[in-house]
Amino acid sequence: MPPSSPSTTALQIRDVLEAHARKRGDRLAVIDATTELTFAQLWQQARARAAQLGPRPGTVTAVSATSTAAFFADVAAIWLTGGVPMPLDPKTPPPLRTAMTRRASTGTHTCQPWKAVLSVVGGTYRPLVTGGEPPTVARKAHAVGLGRLPESGSTGGGRRIAMFASPMYLNGPFEFAARHLLLGGTVATLDRFEPRAWVQLATAMEPSWVFLAPIQIRRLLDSTDPHDLRTALASVQTLTHSAAPCPPEVRARLLELVDAHVVAEFYGAAEYDGTFARADENRPGARPIPGALLRVVDATGSPAPAGQIGVIEGASTAGMVCHYAGQPCTAADAWRTVGDHGTLDSNGRLTLTSVDTTGRAIVGGVNVALSRVHAVIAAHPAVRSCQVIPIPDDTYGRVISARLTTFRPLTAEALHAYCATHLRPAERPRHLHVTAADQPTAEENDHALPM
Repeated sequence: MPPSSPSTTALQIRDVLEAHARKRGDRLAVIDATTELTFAQLWQQARARAAQLGPRPGTVTAVSATSTAAFFADVAAIWLTGGVPMPLDPKTPPPLRTAMTRRASTGTHTCQPWKAVLSVVGGTYRPLVTGGEPPTVARKAHAVGLGRLPESGSTGGGRRIAMFASPMYLNGPFEFAARHLLLGGTVATLDRFEPRAWVQLATAMEPSWVFLAPIQIRRLLDSTDPHDLRTALASVQTLTHSAAPCPPEVRARLLELVDAHVVAEFYGAAEYDGTFARADENRPGARPIPGALLRVVDATGSPAPAGQIGVIEGASTAGMVCHYAGQPCTAADAWRTVGDHGTLDSNGRLTLTSVDTTGRAIVGGVNVALSRVHAVIAAHPAVRSCQVIPIPDDTYGRVISARLTTFRPLTAEALHAYCATHLRPAERPRHLHVTAADQPTAEENDHALPM
């Protein structure tokens, strides 16, 4: 059962939002392609929506992550009710949304959670709640260059604008944006990434901090005039890339446009804080941010020798607590893993070597549960059997490939339409290999489809 009164963390968030509205009410809080909300307006809208929702202390509440000003008003409203926002892809099919919301509501959270996200565990989606250290604490934001005080004589830096174009149902963008907002910074966001629109917004807003996934960096480099892109990035003091490993050639092209000190990489997971390093460090790997503990273990679970590849585990000395819905709250210093692999050198610098984990694929920065993709395709009445695997892709890092045998003829177009109804874009197979059961010796048809 959820608690009967708001947690201390929920009250702290409410007090911070109210203080921002009172002390800096005319400062912009959120900017999207069509809307600007000041802190006073954000507070007013959140209070009105919270009144409609009613009290819900400790209750995980799903919210469509539209990456708009309205989304942040919805998140703030859930916080004001004492609830825990769980951003979901707006294209999440209703059965999955219902199942995840129901699953997130199981158990009592004593860790005072402030957010929940979907994680992939054992090949399936599971809600993960984060609590312990409140998001109003500046530790993590400051570690990655967010939430700093305005700088005298600066433009974007003085206005403390952090710009996002990644989906807010992803843990990284959502957490960084929420922390920046709660520290009094301005969040600029695009609901849909499109290079030209991104360049226009960045040029107009002059952000000091930018979050981009490697796939977005590649698209900007491939489709934007270098002079225009350099102009759009002129105010940026920190360009953080995350969500998936950045190909070296993409990073090299980016460094031709901005100083090495500007470009930074964050590695982490919803389950634990991670590492942060700027390109001018010119050293392999990266150190954990303050408050984060990282280690690499071998097959027995024992710490691996320096330089040996093993499974990455993380814990917290800052009080950050994460656990899956339905499980007891864990201690902050408990070790957690998502199955990524890496090495740790003698100086404590972590090098990520692989994010390939059984049952999970990272498609364009989005975690995909392979068992769900398999279950959806296998449920099609024309499908006799199927195999779903991730395969390398130059643009998305990994994409989904499905090999299936059918009871009766099934066109790739028909299956694509079916998947578009039942799967989110990142989950949809990019490649289909279809064989009819009554023609076992027939040549397979390989179809490359849009995501």
